Amino acid sequence: MTAFRFSSLPNFICVALLVFTVGEIFFGSPVLAQQTGASEIKVPYSMSWGDSIEKLRGMIAAVKAHENSCTEKSPGKVVIEAEGLGIGNPLLRRSLFTFRDGALVEVELQYTDAAWDGDKAVDFFDRTRRRIDERYGAGTLLVNKVRETPNGEKIPKDATYTLIIYNWIQPIVSLELNFYSMEEKENACRIVSLRYRAP
Repeated sequence: MTAFRFSSLPNFICVALLVFTVGEIFFGSPVLAQQTGASEIKVPYSMSWGDSIEKLRGMIAAVKAHENSCTEKSPGKVVIEAEGLGIGNPLLRRSLFTFRDGALVEVELQYTDAAWDGDKAVDFFDRTRRRIDERYGAGTLLVNKVRETPNGEKIPKDATYTLIIYNWIQPIVSLELNFYSMEEKENACRIVSLRYRAP
């Protein structure tokens, strides 16, 4: 199997990526698990909730990364996409920063590799989950959909998707680990992402 690049995803995969937002539907307010002795979850790139867009852009420039886009998703909600922030980690393909009324409220790190087949992608996801469990305590499984058939007129009949979401919650930040794949014949899109959110 080959993996698509983000820039060349066919329409059916772009449509199916909407399934990825299921995490927001299930996010809700899961019970805060007892995590005695767990390390503190920190916002990536030494940033803090409430930081400004200007501070983010300064950080991107300082490490010679690249801002791909700045999009207003809804009134007061701005998402900035950046590449080149995966210093020492070539699997980190892009980082998304969400601002509400000019204040940072979410950071998403998206990992993928054109060489991943299904087993390699799942192995990366499992190893990442185990490392997070060791650091922050056992996560909560929110979504576990494996090889489901997506709905939609433009989606091929033999397409399947997998969506698995784990969540860790602390008083000042929550962390969500997502595994998403869309497969159709010999084409596939596989993404593992870490989503850090303000409470």
